[in-house]
Amino acid sequence: MESIAVVGGGLAGLSVAALLAKQGKQVQLYDAAMLGGRATSQRIKGYTFNYGAHAIYGRDQSVLKTIIKNLKLEITWLDFSSAKAKYEFSGHLTAAPANAIGLLKTEVIGGTDKLRFTWEVVKTVLRLEKGEPELSIGQWLIREKTEEDVSRLMLDLASSNFFTTEPENIPSVVYFDYYRKLFRTRKPVSYIAGGWQVLIDELERVIQEQGGTIHRKTKITAIEEYEQGYQLRDRKKTEWIVNRVVLALPPRDMRKLALPASVQSFIEPFAQYEPVEVLVYDVGISPYLKTPFSYVYDRTHQLFVTDLSHYDPSIAPKDGQVLQVVAYLAHPEVGNPDYLAEKVQHIHRLLDQHYPTWQERLVVERTMKRAIVQEIKWKMGQSGLPNFMQDGPKETMAFVGDWCEGEGQLSELSFSSALNVAATWK
Repeated sequence: MESIAVVGGGLAGLSVAALLAKQGKQVQLYDAAMLGGRATSQRIKGYTFNYGAHAIYGRDQSVLKTIIKNLKLEITWLDFSSAKAKYEFSGHLTAAPANAIGLLKTEVIGGTDKLRFTWEVVKTVLRLEKGEPELSIGQWLIREKTEEDVSRLMLDLASSNFFTTEPENIPSVVYFDYYRKLFRTRKPVSYIAGGWQVLIDELERVIQEQGGTIHRKTKITAIEEYEQGYQLRDRKKTEWIVNRVVLALPPRDMRKLALPASVQSFIEPFAQYEPVEVLVYDVGISPYLKTPFSYVYDRTHQLFVTDLSHYDPSIAPKDGQVLQVVAYLAHPEVGNPDYLAEKVQHIHRLLDQHYPTWQERLVVERTMKRAIVQEIKWKMGQSGLPNFMQDGPKETMAFVGDWCEGEGQLSELSFSSALNVAATWK
């Protein structure tokens, strides 16, 4: 039986380990911290907070849907209500253009421009627009002389889906590939009931049921070529021999390992790339503060608030409420205290305006001033790490994670890279 080591127990590592174990491979997964990596949940005073946003985009066409079906995972979906999504506009709220009805109702774009924007959607879906490798979406919009309000809306969408303060720098090819799929979906945004922890537990269950081994709190420090495979060593000098290795660690963490020289030189450029960073502000309040909306996007300051307990009451005590605000960060400013303090001020203003009396109801709050939601940001000059160095089926080392090449954005990259490696090594 072929033995495979998976180093890293985040979403990508757990997914590829479960898929390979299901194929009959002898899988050993090594994780140095807590299973789930950045996809973890924390319970404080009866309120469950996820590490950042845990939305799945376009779940009806998602790679995760394929993984759930293949592994028979028990997952309950909670679908986002587009009718309850709003944009701040000229001092008041208007419908978010999240679907056709929202586009008709929204005030962020005028009547004629709505038709022009709809035409851009049609061209994207029909592959009439594909972008060009050498152009960012911002450069593409300028070259095409796209109307100002249409351009603004296209960039607003990119900012909210890619969690970036610089949507204009997204490669145009990446932009159109992503929205070609998302514009076709009937389930634009969904959540997993119970948060990421439910998915983590399900993947762990499959690994163990298929005979896989999970080495918790085991930090691999060295991977050396050994005969026809590899020898792994942890900091306690324990050693394992395997045929193949999947590295499910970010490049900046991989470079800390003692790896074969060819692997080190391969990953080094990717370890220099910028990540996608956000400030996350979670609050648990009681009693529940009812509003006619569950999502508000502040397009001026590039942040949004979601009433997560509207979709999943289980994450809060009875009559409690979990509000999560996510603010996109500019990478050069993440170490600037004044910049972060200003972001927090914008967050408080957003909550004060749309959830008045929230501070009087506050039970618990949690702030993460620099949460990484994707290890490699999609921007010109940056690209995802390939899943293999050369010929996939013959390769004995692979790479998975949201820093890798794959479909979609954020967690979708973790799932698609895991599925690709498992399918290649089947």
